[in-house]
Amino acid sequence: MGNESITVSEFNSLLNQTLNFAYPEVVVEGEVSSYKINQSKWVFFDLKDEESVVGCFMTVYQLKAEIEDGMVVRVKATPQLTKWGKFSLTVKEVELAGEGSVKRAFELLKAKFEKEGLFLPERKRQLPEMPEKVLLITSKQAAAFNDFVSIIDDRWGGLEIDHIQVQVQGAVAAEQIIDAIEYANSCSEKYEVLVIIRGGGSSEDLQAFNNEELVRAVYGSSIPTIVGIGHEDDISLAELAADVRAATPTDAARRLVPDKKELVSKIKLIESTMLSSLVSIANNGRSLLDDFYHSMEIRINNLKHETAELQSLATTYIAKVVDDCSGQLKLQQKLLNSLNPSAILSRGYSIARVNGRIIKSSSQYKAGDSLVIQLHQGKIELKSNNTGDNKTNDQQAKLNF
Repeated sequence: MGNESITVSEFNSLLNQTLNFAYPEVVVEGEVSSYKINQSKWVFFDLKDEESVVGCFMTVYQLKAEIEDGMVVRVKATPQLTKWGKFSLTVKEVELAGEGSVKRAFELLKAKFEKEGLFLPERKRQLPEMPEKVLLITSKQAAAFNDFVSIIDDRWGGLEIDHIQVQVQGAVAAEQIIDAIEYANSCSEKYEVLVIIRGGGSSEDLQAFNNEELVRAVYGSSIPTIVGIGHEDDISLAELAADVRAATPTDAARRLVPDKKELVSKIKLIESTMLSSLVSIANNGRSLLDDFYHSMEIRINNLKHETAELQSLATTYIAKVVDDCSGQLKLQQKLLNSLNPSAILSRGYSIARVNGRIIKSSSQYKAGDSLVIQLHQGKIELKSNNTGDNKTNDQQAKLNF
């Protein structure tokens, strides 16, 4: 054989050195098959076409897209011969290739996020009505940047806009946007809203906005977010995770600030409506006051008339009561007069008293008693002197008139 022999390990090492020198990095496109994750750390799958198959290996942390068997992907990798003599590609990045693969990966990741509740409406926050300072995350070279700024200046003006330059498509786009979101949240007291925008493009161009880490960064932002991608047909996952989804960058500007002209017009309309309402209220109030005064005047006149009638009735009633009382008084007086002893005496009667007591029978009088006879006019006092048996009683009469 003539040639110096080498060990198997030396052969593998020599071959890997040759591969690293000739192909330090390759980009290979193919269909995924035999996809599996081992111990939640290692990803294994094959790439195949109509004629050949090559094995691939990577860590789960390097995988930025949901993939499954049947998808067409493009991998950036380093070819290597393992110590077991198996040739494989050590993958650094995986990029979805083909519209079908992109859509399928989108559906898988969307279902995963929906299950976790990232898109629930109740967790979304409202944007400030009139923010003063926002952070714009986009490429300044894109038309979306100029469209957004011009609309803001035209509608409102005076809004302070800070800008972070990022790529909005390609392999590094998602990482740059994530870094910008993290920066904004590290100084969240400065910004009231994060605005993430880009113009239209193909489904593959928009893949950065379907990146799992980017979607989670949008969802986890402590600052309210609005995401506007200029693609009417497809909605990115970042838009669904944002607090507000805008159809385009221009729509994002319109949603962020009110139109000053429309606002002024509304204020003028409100002023006019309020003035008209105040005039109407004043007129109604004046009419009500007039009606009230008129009603009170009628009531006062009615009260005066009723008072006069009551006074007349009271006078008549009082006069009748006085007459009735006067008649009763005269009757009682006549009755009293008829019972007055003086009136009885005037008719010829008299009252006899013995020792100051009225007597009604002669038996109540005894010899020697003082007798007083009360007449209508004056009185007669009789007193007898009793001198003994069979003696004449001298009687003395004393007349008082």
